[in-house]
Amino acid sequence: MVQEYLRPASLEEALSLKASHPGAAYLAGGTFLLAGDYRDKPEALIDLSRLLPRRIELGGGMLRIGAGASFQDLVEAEGLPKALKDAALSMVNRNVRNRASVGGNLGAAKSCASLIPVLLALGATARVSTRSAKAESMSLEAWLEAPQGLVLELELPLMAGARAAFARLARTACDVSVLTCSVAYRLAPTGALEGVRLALGGLGPRARLFPELSRLLEGRPLPSREAIEAAARPLFHARTDWRGSSAYKELRAAALVAEALYGAEELA
Repeated sequence: MVQEYLRPASLEEALSLKASHPGAAYLAGGTFLLAGDYRDKPEALIDLSRLLPRRIELGGGMLRIGAGASFQDLVEAEGLPKALKDAALSMVNRNVRNRASVGGNLGAAKSCASLIPVLLALGATARVSTRSAKAESMSLEAWLEAPQGLVLELELPLMAGARAAFARLARTACDVSVLTCSVAYRLAPTGALEGVRLALGGLGPRARLFPELSRLLEGRPLPSREAIEAAARPLFHARTDWRGSSAYKELRAAALVAEALYGAEELA
């Protein structure tokens, strides 16, 4: 049960409170932490709603997204890649999208996180504030492997000619995702795939990149859907849970990869 609600006036105070309350959790939109009586609750909440930047800016071939931006902010922002908007819309309830934040989705790091696959595929860099430094930049992949401090902002390079897509599997259109998938790549003049990045959620404890699959696709023309599925499925080692068996998820994940590769659209 939550016993304390803390509302710091600065990032420095928030980080200090977290250090002195190791059992506390950061609170952004609250759609994960405060949902469901079944979930163990932290002993204290540190409210970040007034501290995290919400800006969404495009310029110089770079997209910058504040950690405080909501899913609905992403949906309504102009000029964002369709893959990113599709990922935000996978949170199908608008009331939830109005509250759910980019930073909260990263912090929760759920197996089927809505945004993490597309952010990984697009090569996002996180600007992180820690107690030892004002802010430092690191790849989102590195931060997810060892979360530290507070993610303030994400930077995504939008390279000319790059393509990306997001796909998901759910039991119904308005249900939570069973699997999430995102790909990004460029097409060489020869038709070969370049810079392939591919991430999936729902197979393990958290969403991650699959460089082993990217290597099979790099430098080659886009294979048939059947060939993609045949190459992808042996690389997946899913866990069985309430969303489905390991065999089912591995089979459907391979099909999602093919769907995303063929559905990729240019970023701009």
